[in-house]
Amino acid sequence: MKLRIIFLLTFFVHHLLPAQDVNWRTVEKNQHLVAAGFGGDYTFYYLGSYGYVLGNGAVPVVIGTDFSLLFGEDIADDWKWRTSLQTELWNRRNFSFSLKSSFVFRRYESSLARMYNTGAEITLLAGYLKPKWGITALANYDAALATHIKHGELKDSYPEIRNGWYGATGGNLKFGARGNLSFKSWNTYLTAGKHFGQDFKDNPTFPFFIELNIQKRLGK
Repeated sequence: MKLRIIFLLTFFVHHLLPAQDVNWRTVEKNQHLVAAGFGGDYTFYYLGSYGYVLGNGAVPVVIGTDFSLLFGEDIADDWKWRTSLQTELWNRRNFSFSLKSSFVFRRYESSLARMYNTGAEITLLAGYLKPKWGITALANYDAALATHIKHGELKDSYPEIRNGWYGATGGNLKFGARGNLSFKSWNTYLTAGKHFGQDFKDNPTFPFFIELNIQKRLGK
């Protein structure tokens, strides 16, 4: 029972999309990518992100960070901060395949418990990208590495549950599609899809997600 409750609690903190979108046909070396957006993924949230385009010969690399908050009365209760590194591994005739890896730190609090969680994400993206538009399929795996839990009301019902750090508590899979339009130095991204529990059994009641981002490219 204890392990099941821990898993259900940590499940709440996983449902946010991989932000800092990139259309590799529009970015240039040493550009800055600044974006804002909002979405729904188990709950509603808004976010801001920043990325910097590095150069390594013919292989573009973007290092970035993003911060998201959930809608609610106390916005400091639930948030997610992520740093990421992504690169385009292959492209030919506008077809593109890229990889993104991220480290995640997040907080969730309710009357049941307060949790701090560290995690890691990996995202694979494959699609067709042009300077003015693009469509991409994505697959994302988000794994919880460690979670610190301070129990609240839940401890009244299950007094044997202890506060402290717990190891890996599972992960989540996301599959979706992303479309983008580009206008001069602006990009717009719309992402939608479905997420699952790691074993495809512990799925959320409402498993769909959607996110809209507006991005400004600064620099060259």
